[in-house]
Amino acid sequence: MKKEIFLEVLEKLKGLDYIFFSGMAVSIYSEGKREAGDIDVIVHEKDINQFAKRMGTKVKKRFFDKGTFFGEDYGFVIDFKGQEVEATNGYPRERMAKGTFDKLFKKRVKKMFLGKEVFVEPIEELIAQKAFMHREKDLADLKLLVNQKIDKEFVIELAEDWGNKQEILKLLRGVGYKV
Repeated sequence: MKKEIFLEVLEKLKGLDYIFFSGMAVSIYSEGKREAGDIDVIVHEKDINQFAKRMGTKVKKRFFDKGTFFGEDYGFVIDFKGQEVEATNGYPRERMAKGTFDKLFKKRVKKMFLGKEVFVEPIEELIAQKAFMHREKDLADLKLLVNQKIDKEFVIELAEDWGNKQEILKLLRGVGYKV
């Protein structure tokens, strides 16, 4: 990912409620040890249309296959100057209905990345999400993040939100997390 393109996307997010998540969050938490292939961002539902307009596209209802589950959201994927940007208002839909994303926006974390302050999902959400998806690349990400300080109780709460609490916790323990 080119720094200049990331900074342009960050500028387009200015004044909006957003959280970098998934592979982008791994890159931020690992301080660039894992480079993000695309820029993954959750934009609050009140702001996602504005972000799409700033990016020169429109939001649409999407159905997608993430390999371990099917998702539904309002969002978009765009090639922005050679960099893929994927914006969502959150997934899976059931978690949004439970208010999970409001909880995440309240607990979002400020981190420095490429010389700028950015908002990123809590590390606990990132590892619960990666464990839930449990694809090969997700397991590699979990191993990369295993030494991050986490709130064990929050991980357990989020594993329950994802709907596979026992499987998520078992997988995390197998990778080396103390949950």
